[in-house]
Amino acid sequence: MPDEIKDIRKLEIKYMIKLLPVFRRFLRDRKKSKKSEEYDYLIEKNGRKAVNVFIELGPTFIKLGQVLSARPDLLPKEYLKAFEDLQDNVPPDDFTLARKIIEKNVGRIEENFEQFNENAISGASLGQVYIARYKNRDAVVKVNRYNITYILQRDLIIIKRLLRLFKRFIDNYLYISISSVISDFSVRIYDEANYFIEAENLRRIKSNISKYGIIIPEIFFVSREVIILEYLPGIKITDVKGLKEAGIDTKKLAYKLDLTFIRMLLRNDIFHADPHPGNIAVTSQGSIILYDFGMVGKLDDKTRFSLLKLYDGLITKDPDIIIDSLLELNALSPAANRGIIRKAIELSIANLSGRNVNEMDISELLEIANNVIFEFPFHLPRELVLYMRMSSLLEGICKTLDPNFKFVLVLQEILYNEGMLNELYRKELSDFISKSVISIEKGLDVLPLLKRRLEEQTDAVNQKNNKIPVTIFLSAILISLFIFSHNYPVIAYPLMVLDIIFFIIYIKK
Repeated sequence: MPDEIKDIRKLEIKYMIKLLPVFRRFLRDRKKSKKSEEYDYLIEKNGRKAVNVFIELGPTFIKLGQVLSARPDLLPKEYLKAFEDLQDNVPPDDFTLARKIIEKNVGRIEENFEQFNENAISGASLGQVYIARYKNRDAVVKVNRYNITYILQRDLIIIKRLLRLFKRFIDNYLYISISSVISDFSVRIYDEANYFIEAENLRRIKSNISKYGIIIPEIFFVSREVIILEYLPGIKITDVKGLKEAGIDTKKLAYKLDLTFIRMLLRNDIFHADPHPGNIAVTSQGSIILYDFGMVGKLDDKTRFSLLKLYDGLITKDPDIIIDSLLELNALSPAANRGIIRKAIELSIANLSGRNVNEMDISELLEIANNVIFEFPFHLPRELVLYMRMSSLLEGICKTLDPNFKFVLVLQEILYNEGMLNELYRKELSDFISKSVISIEKGLDVLPLLKRRLEEQTDAVNQKNNKIPVTIFLSAILISLFIFSHNYPVIAYPLMVLDIIFFIIYIKK
């Protein structure tokens, strides 16, 4: 134990020396970026320096950097661009260390595998992958890095200590936001190092999307530290030359790939949140193969429909819908000044003026939301962060396959041809009716009190004012409709007209 404490203290000094310059540049660049709408390549250069430091500090920091790459509330846009390139590409452990873990979980390699290639085909921040022959089947063997749980625990202790030391340099809001990210990361990172959880993610996603012709490996064996999967080789998704030589239409492939992930996002209870090029391949027949299900996201219906509304607002360039959607997604604080936020959105939209919706990229649409979130930050929900990361990675791949790829066309396919827009309208109508009923019920609760008060008046006064309860009731409905007309104009305005007509007719009786 004393040796471990000593080890942690030495590393803490090393990490501080490496991270303090990065942190100071970040604070300076964040303030500078907030003051200017222009993209600053010097800030991006500093972002890339930060990425290099994260890579040098190892697995925990690489994973943390990947999380930060989808945090527009924390990082300026130039840093987001730099951190997008932070991939799981780390030299594998020495095989003698991997062997210990394999044999602890599966048994002696010579007795359980017909063949085993000791040269890893890839190394990731949390583990490495080997090719083998297992029970007469070609297989891949994913193995955790040696002592990875201890490495994560040790690094997280140091990160939290350093954050407390850096607290004096940052404002309270930013400290709370970064602390929240670290706390969430501290819990979730262990899930990615647990292959039982990855196996369950794989089974759920496979059940949801295999009907679309997407290929996902079969599981042969799983423990906490080792998972053995069916070996499914293919052409790397970004190998455009290889894909074309195989006779695959890369434009159609880009469309199919994006549609698959949007379906996962908007139709299913779980989505693959890490679609970097190493996790996607293509068969010679053009079928998509997905690998690595450690990082996934899960959206509930409320978040899913709020996201659809955000898309609608971004596509129609409607600042009010964008603000409402960001509030519903908890991406903005309800206390934020709506008027100032609206002006910020209008300024971002002005940069896209004259552009046809079909010509816009997801990165351009999300940049509007990102700018607002960065300027008026609030704690972003983890699932929304994962979605933003997924969208960014996916668009990069699709642009590689088809330089003219447009995300909006895929979105229109699922909204119109697959009926998601109708589902959204039905959901909004249902919400409108529910909220209206609640408002009316609250209005009706007041009527007995009004009636009692009116009965205390003289008969003459009562005679004169016997229409008051009904007029109050109609007025309450009108006010409710007016409140909801902003989000439901097509439904609310006709009902408002009818309510006013009834009001006038009743008064004139």
